[in-house]
Amino acid sequence: MDNKTKSLILSIPAIKLIVLSGFYILLQIVILLQRPFIQYDFIFMFYSSLIFISGLHFLSYILKIKSSVVVSFLEILIILCLYKSQPLFASFYLVMILVLLFLAGLQLEFKDNVNLVFATSVLVSVYNLFFIKWTGLQNILNLGLFNLAFIAVLFFSTQLKLELYELSESLLKTVLKLKSKADLAQLLIENMPAGLLAVTSNQDVVFSNSTLEKKLSLDLSSAKELIELQKSSYGQQNSNEIAYYNTALADKRYYQIESTSYFDSDYEQNIQMHLIKDTTRFRELQDKIKHQEKMAAVGQLAAGIAHEIRNPLAGISGSVELLSQDAQNPDDQKLMRIILKEIDRLNLLITDFLDYSKPEKRPDQKTDLALILDEVIQNIKLSAQTPKDLIYNIQIQTAIVFGASDKLKQAFMNIIVNAVQAMNDRPEKILSIKTSATADCIVLEVSDTGSGMSLEGKKRIFEPFYTTKTKGTGLGMAITHKVFESHSADVQIESEINKGTQFKIIFNKAI
Repeated sequence: MDNKTKSLILSIPAIKLIVLSGFYILLQIVILLQRPFIQYDFIFMFYSSLIFISGLHFLSYILKIKSSVVVSFLEILIILCLYKSQPLFASFYLVMILVLLFLAGLQLEFKDNVNLVFATSVLVSVYNLFFIKWTGLQNILNLGLFNLAFIAVLFFSTQLKLELYELSESLLKTVLKLKSKADLAQLLIENMPAGLLAVTSNQDVVFSNSTLEKKLSLDLSSAKELIELQKSSYGQQNSNEIAYYNTALADKRYYQIESTSYFDSDYEQNIQMHLIKDTTRFRELQDKIKHQEKMAAVGQLAAGIAHEIRNPLAGISGSVELLSQDAQNPDDQKLMRIILKEIDRLNLLITDFLDYSKPEKRPDQKTDLALILDEVIQNIKLSAQTPKDLIYNIQIQTAIVFGASDKLKQAFMNIIVNAVQAMNDRPEKILSIKTSATADCIVLEVSDTGSGMSLEGKKRIFEPFYTTKTKGTGLGMAITHKVFESHSADVQIESEINKGTQFKIIFNKAI
């Protein structure tokens, strides 16, 4: 038996009390209307039974007796006493007894109910035989009708009780299914990767999921502002994607909003549903793919140009060396040396071209980043171009990844040399190199207190031929980026003008 059925059954005493109250109210009206014809023993019995019934129910309430065959039997016995004192209302009393038996049948167990009906039948039969003294066929017929009525009440109350149980079980199963589906829907809504916001026409919030604040870092006011911004740009190109400065993240993010509406009967109006997705990462991946395609095209072009230029340069270099041997004029010799120096510079540039255009193989050998970084740091310390007042903040530990030592050394050297050069004119020169590990990643952070980069410089840093140096080729960071790509490493850059730059390189941990 479920809780709802129990609560229905446990409410039977209250129903019985209401029925008994109505019964006594009707009798009181009869007493008032027929006062001259009512005997005093009936009046005494009436008020005595009323007091007894009230005391019985009060005692049941104090003792918290919810279901008792004794209480039901005493109630019927009191009605039979009234029956005995005033047989004129026999039919009325009999109906009352049948009602009490019916209510008791809904409350008691089947065995107790049968015993109660049997005891009531015996008492009614005894009352009829010894007090009313019906005789002959009339007595047999009355007794038969009474017992038949008791049996019918027993049957109907038991049947109704069973049907109530079945109905309640069915309702409970339906409620549990609905609750399960509601809990599942709530779980899916709360854990979906997109934020969900439901508002009325007055912009009152009906519902919002936790993703808005926890994953997207948008409070309700920011979400509403973003929706209004999307509405104002409706019809424009790429209006489904909105660029928005998220104050909580202190960063520019891209959001996509999908809206629909439904009629809510509780609010009696259309509710606007807004699904908000953070597409910043997708936008970054798109830009990254475009950059890779661009770099691949540039690499192919560079390889072709380098191959075509290198051969003529070799001929020019050989010819100039022969001419320089016969030149007697010091000015001519000086010009020859300048030409050879520039040819060597062009050859170096072509070599970088070829290095950049070569396809990189994915490394499969384990290597320790700490050993590579230690070697790079020692080279930086021994370099004559390194400022003497440079402060080193080194926190490196063993970090095993799949990598090519020589390529990684070249990439780290490029980043660290650029960091040192960016601090040449700065009053405070601090170079920080730190490695850390998570469950499946190795994170390398290289920070400086240099001049920092502009937004354009940060965006174009890995483009070939882009450089802010007067004598740079613009291929160093492009090659560095290609090395990290071949190692499946993710590069993140944070930079601010006159405050410094931080490179964060995330490697997959070698397993």
